[in-house]
Amino acid sequence: MRAISLVKKIQFDFPGNVVRNALTLGDIDNDGCNELIVGNQNGDVSIFKGQEKLHTISKLSLVSCVEVGDVLNENRNVLVIITADGWCYIYSASDKENETLESSGVDDGVEQVDGQAQSTSGSGGETLRSTDTPSSSTKQYKKDDDKMDLVCIHKQRIPANAKNILLGDVDGDGMIEMVLGLTDRVVRSYRWIGNAHKHSLSISDSELEFDSSDKLLGKFVALNKWECANQIGSITLHHSWDGTASLLIAQPGGTFMRIKCNSDESAGHSGMENSQSNSSSSQGETIPGSVDYQFLGISRMRNQNISTEILGDLKCSHDGCEKSNTSFSSQKTETSKTSTKGRPYAVATLDGTIMLVQDEVILWAIAVDHQVFALTKLDVTGNGSDDIVVCSWDGQTYILDQEKNSVRFHLDEPVQAFTSGYYNVEPNEPAVTCLVYVTFKNKIILYYDIPLKELICKKFEPDLEKLSELFIEEGRKPEEALEIVKNIDKKTRKELVEYLLYNVNS
Repeated sequence: MRAISLVKKIQFDFPGNVVRNALTLGDIDNDGCNELIVGNQNGDVSIFKGQEKLHTISKLSLVSCVEVGDVLNENRNVLVIITADGWCYIYSASDKENETLESSGVDDGVEQVDGQAQSTSGSGGETLRSTDTPSSSTKQYKKDDDKMDLVCIHKQRIPANAKNILLGDVDGDGMIEMVLGLTDRVVRSYRWIGNAHKHSLSISDSELEFDSSDKLLGKFVALNKWECANQIGSITLHHSWDGTASLLIAQPGGTFMRIKCNSDESAGHSGMENSQSNSSSSQGETIPGSVDYQFLGISRMRNQNISTEILGDLKCSHDGCEKSNTSFSSQKTETSKTSTKGRPYAVATLDGTIMLVQDEVILWAIAVDHQVFALTKLDVTGNGSDDIVVCSWDGQTYILDQEKNSVRFHLDEPVQAFTSGYYNVEPNEPAVTCLVYVTFKNKIILYYDIPLKELICKKFEPDLEKLSELFIEEGRKPEEALEIVKNIDKKTRKELVEYLLYNVNS
């Protein structure tokens, strides 16, 4: 396997231990540039933009998941932070400039919503800066042009011990849901229900007393709850050839659980009206759709209980899945079913097995001698197809395309968290590919602008026209010299190339 060296990098200081899913790339302030967001076990969440740290949220509890997306379904990104003790925070970039914000004290009262406690504090638009805490009272801030202002627009109690987070339309209703995987083998899905009386965030909301639910921007309503047979490795969203969405939940030993969700319109209309009721029937116990287990049956698997990572919806440009997930009209004939394939998905296990699967058929599988803990996707070569990027605990990184061509890069430090994606190094320049490593030495190393045009290792072939110049003599035409070079055996041609290189170097 060909090894590569990466030169362009940015290094940040970030103390504390970082769990696997407390690291992400996303556009928090909706300015078209991606930021890097990292959270640690001390309750600190730092946001890096370009080559500097812009913002830090402190005094949370252990941060287990961070994600950026349009979870409010308002066509704008927000930052979602999940802590291990069961709190969900939503932060939004403030669009108010040169405005002074004074927040009054807020009572941390809780109410029962679908069998879960929901906090009515922290959702009043308190602006947080540097080491400010979301529970701080009576603080005054003024926005600086060179800093990012984040507003804590919501805080809600959820089940504790979340380890995975996914934001996506899992039931095909056109709305983004939040899916959480817990350490107790449970997967839960939530949908944001906005308050009909409050359509957008207002900084003046911080002056209100949160004594009723109509003062909240909204709340997360539990939709579904599933219990897995074994510990959850990772959760991904995948679409079949006809556009049907399903959740793929990695299980030990290279297996996974597939959940096909159906749109539940009644959940969307329960809304804020039921926020005051303490109904004994929990909506989270309803399980629409279908659940099945998939066993890939890899004979090489050393340990059937080894942890597994899974990654769905890999873009591919070759025939067979170009039509997948693009437009799905009513023309779903038997002919189209046989000629159209779904997008592939990747599976990786801790013992070093990496697989590419399409329609439950293993396209290829390779084995590496390192413990793989992170599985991501990134179009490194820019050809329109997603490449598979995996990282091991010792810093060994493998980049594989969907044709099984691969290269590797070794970071000379142990890694505790890894991700890949696109990052804007300069604000006025387009985003470039990047690999992000969080090491055990309180460092974040970001390699950017990965210089890979293709992963295929081609054999060197000399330029025959250059070689023919050695045979151009008086009375011999260039065409004749070129014909002589073409008829030379490989050994002689190799000696000629070495002769030319020696003369150039000398």
